[in-house]
Amino acid sequence: FRFATLKEMTSFPRLHLFSAALIVWVSLPSHAFDQAISNSKLSVHLIETYSSGSSNVVAGKPRVLQVLANYDRFPSGMLQAMRDYKAKAPDGKVVVRVWSPKTYTLANDPTASAAAFWSTILEPPLGSLGPSDRALIDYLEGPNEGQTPTVGYPSSPAGAQWLNQFWTNLTPLITNAGYKPCVGSIAVGNPNNPSDFDPFIPALRQARTAGGALSYHSYTCVYSTDISLEYWYSLRYRQWYSYFAQVYPDLSGMPLILTEGGVDYAGNPNTDGWQARGTAAQYQRWLNWLDLQMRQDSYVLGCTLFQNGDPSG
Repeated sequence: FRFATLKEMTSFPRLHLFSAALIVWVSLPSHAFDQAISNSKLSVHLIETYSSGSSNVVAGKPRVLQVLANYDRFPSGMLQAMRDYKAKAPDGKVVVRVWSPKTYTLANDPTASAAAFWSTILEPPLGSLGPSDRALIDYLEGPNEGQTPTVGYPSSPAGAQWLNQFWTNLTPLITNAGYKPCVGSIAVGNPNNPSDFDPFIPALRQARTAGGALSYHSYTCVYSTDISLEYWYSLRYRQWYSYFAQVYPDLSGMPLILTEGGVDYAGNPNTDGWQARGTAAQYQRWLNWLDLQMRQDSYVLGCTLFQNGDPSG
């Protein structure tokens, strides 16, 4: 067996197309095949330390990667993770969440809170990065569910209205800095009914116009693969998107990032996390199932499983 020469191949009419394809194929740089992004929609939410396990996930070139900064600094491990990820998967999306002890309630003015959140929580760690590192970031999250205890689990129009006013003021600050907003960060199981979030629709429309995404948290409690049950838990986001399709069709394709996901019952990793709720084999089976479900929903960019990198959590 040997490869025919170009002269030999072009002497046979039926091989003309093959020879042209071969010439194009061998002209591609070798790294063009190495940088193909994963077909899976699973990824991780990294915290503090860029561990060997985290680097193994990054080597798989997931579609989305989330990192956690602190309001007073950007951990070197998270910076290295972003650099490594974008080098391996340049088309992948980096989401940055900034942790702060600050919490917000309905008593806080949402407009003033948005301005303060940008200037005292988001901007300082981002400002410590050089231009090339800031360019690695695609999306910025806002307050996480625990930072908005009376409004982050919206069960009333008042909570949704607060978040709407907060985000319609924060989104322009994010976009003016060159990033895209990842709005919401809503806890699994919320809101009680999709219509409870009607007051938040203007913020979603503004974010989508800015190229942003909706952030939601996706957890199972019992390693269930029963769609009728998980429709209320890990797949609850489908309730939102079914509602959007019926009432707000312009939002039915809004990108969704499940910025937390996995196994949790009540927040205690010793009793409620994936190890406490079952075996590694059960977790792997459930993750495969979740991945297959997410692949059916084109608007889902990915799920960043919570969390990897904190040795005490």
